Amino acid sequence: MPITPGEPSSRVALAVLSYSQPRRDGGFDLRGCALRQSALSRLQVMSVSATDELIAFVRDLDYTLLPDDVASQARRCVLDLLGVAIAGSRTKMARVSTRFACSQFSSGKTTLIGSPVRLGEMGATWVNGICASALDMDDGHRLAMGHPGAAVIPTALAVAETSGASGRDFLAAVVAGYEMAVRVSVSRVPDYKAHHYSTGIWGGLGSVAAAGKLLQFDRQTFQHALGIAAAHGPFPPSGVFLYNSMVKEVIGWAGVIGCSSAFLAREGFTGPEDTLDRSGRYDTTQLVENLGREYAILKTYFKPYASCRWSHSAIDGVLELARKHNLRPEEVEEIHVRGFREATRLCNDAPTTTVAAQYSIPFSVALALSRGRIGPGELTEANLQDQGLLQLARKVRVSVDPEFDRLFPDKTVAKVTIHTGRGAFATTVEYPRGNPENPLSDAELAEKFRSLTVDVLGEERSAELKVAIDHLEQMDSVKRLAELLAF
Repeated sequence: MPITPGEPSSRVALAVLSYSQPRRDGGFDLRGCALRQSALSRLQVMSVSATDELIAFVRDLDYTLLPDDVASQARRCVLDLLGVAIAGSRTKMARVSTRFACSQFSSGKTTLIGSPVRLGEMGATWVNGICASALDMDDGHRLAMGHPGAAVIPTALAVAETSGASGRDFLAAVVAGYEMAVRVSVSRVPDYKAHHYSTGIWGGLGSVAAAGKLLQFDRQTFQHALGIAAAHGPFPPSGVFLYNSMVKEVIGWAGVIGCSSAFLAREGFTGPEDTLDRSGRYDTTQLVENLGREYAILKTYFKPYASCRWSHSAIDGVLELARKHNLRPEEVEEIHVRGFREATRLCNDAPTTTVAAQYSIPFSVALALSRGRIGPGELTEANLQDQGLLQLARKVRVSVDPEFDRLFPDKTVAKVTIHTGRGAFATTVEYPRGNPENPLSDAELAEKFRSLTVDVLGEERSAELKVAIDHLEQMDSVKRLAELLAF
């Protein structure tokens, strides 16, 4: 008697689901369920909320029964996020956050990436989330319009380390966290989504899912934890000014909210139940649609450049044209980028900080054309003062193409035209590199990891960490992984 999440029957069968196991095809197998007939009879009149259904999915998720591509993608997400965080640990944003955490959060047994200091779970989640988002090279999800990994993985790592979880437990929590975070973001009603898109708003609920999975919460404790996170979560202001600050999308604080909400619920602190159903902010049908059949983590994109994802199609276009036509920065007369409306918010051609540079299409395009890549080695104070780069950035014009705008957020299309004395050269990029439709290969992700970590860790330790991540499934404890992140 299989019941698949998303079907009406599952809404009256949560208690049965809580005793079942997920099948490889995404359904649930109820063979061996020990509920007595009287309990089954009572289930016929139960009404199960979307919140309950999501909780049941998270609690029952078994890593050994996940499809192979989902398990592989979880490892890829961990590899990518940790590589980005290691490089990010050397930024000013991370250094400031680490000093703050060491003075304001309690000491404990949890690893801070890039530091020998150990703090409690909340402090480590804060620091590691900031490290992960500092360079804007962390993963994202197109329809969620944000970055699940930087909110979910630091929480999962912190709780896994202190709870003695295995590598499989950790990876299961990562999958669960992505599922919760992305579904919550995607299912927001249009008005709510339009005015509050930041990862900080929904990332905390993914963080709760990861922590609750590792702490083996029962249904009610999970309900309270989600409610606490939803009630306490940040609502950052919108506007271009946000892109010039370290606030970014409040990703670091989202992890703290999720992690602290889980521990508050474990201590008996209560929050509003069925919070996803009763707030009026979410389409509850969409929240659980194809749950267990389609995994959100498979739609993750990985970023080859240290800049806002909205700029990547333009960067790909410029690099393609430069290679194809042997274009040199000094011969450029104008670069015209036609894209979606949100991209026009990133038009600062003279950023004064490395964070602001990440949110500048003109500067990113100039950097890509001049240096051929955009990573930690290019996001430097010296390049912010480079007059040649700034002059080239002033030649970049960004405008809205109505057709491309209609395709957003499903697609982030850009048409790039470079005008030179030799003529105009144009190309259109529909899916930037790293999108599921234009993915980075395992080899490319491995090279990204190596390039981000080798200058910080050295070749030997970078390779050792890569091997540890590749073999997470065989780890009885994630403590060895965490040890490699402290330096």
